[in-house]
Amino acid sequence: MNRNFDIGGKSLTVFFFMCFLTVSLTSRAQFNEVESMGNWYVKKNKLVWQKTYPLTDKEELNEKLKSNDFTSELDILRFITDVQTKPYKLAGQNLPEYARHAYTAFLVIDFFGDTYRVTLQQVNFPDFEEKIYWNGMRQHDARGTLEKYILGQDGRIKRNSANVNVLETFDSAFSGVFDPMADVWTE
Repeated sequence: MNRNFDIGGKSLTVFFFMCFLTVSLTSRAQFNEVESMGNWYVKKNKLVWQKTYPLTDKEELNEKLKSNDFTSELDILRFITDVQTKPYKLAGQNLPEYARHAYTAFLVIDFFGDTYRVTLQQVNFPDFEEKIYWNGMRQHDARGTLEKYILGQDGRIKRNSANVNVLETFDSAFSGVFDPMADVWTE
C-alpha cells in the first residue's frame, strides 16, 4: 500500500507541476514584455508612440484637430478616428540621413470616458533610398520603416545616441502637435 501511495504522490506532484507550468506560460504570453523609452513603446515588435490626454470637450477637440494640418483629416464626431498622415519632415539637430526625409505615420485616437489616447505607428520614410554596396555595386534599396533603424533583431530598442536623438525628436514633434490641443503646458 505504501508503494501505491508513493506512485500517487509522485503523479500528483507531476500534475501540479504541469498545471503551474501551463498557467505561468499562459500568463507570460498574455502579458508580453513591453519595452519603452519616453512615450515610445515596443508592442509585438512594432514601434508605437502613445500619449494620453484629458478630454474636456469633444466638439472643441474636433475643431482643434481639424484646424491642424497634421490631424486635419480626422473627424472624431463622425467616427473618423484613424488616418494615414501626409508626408512631413522632421526638424532636428544631428539626425541620421533617413530621418531627414519626409515621413508618414498611421494616427489613431481612442476615447476612454474623460480621456483620449493618441497613437502613432507605422512611421516610414517612403522616399528614402539607402545607399548599400554589395559586391562593389551600389544597390538602391527603399528601406522605409522606423522600426528597421531603431529596433534590433531581438525586437528591443537599440539605445545608441543616434536612435535616442531620433526618438526624442519625434517625441518632441508629436507632443508639439497634441499637447497644445489638450491644453497641456509645454516647454
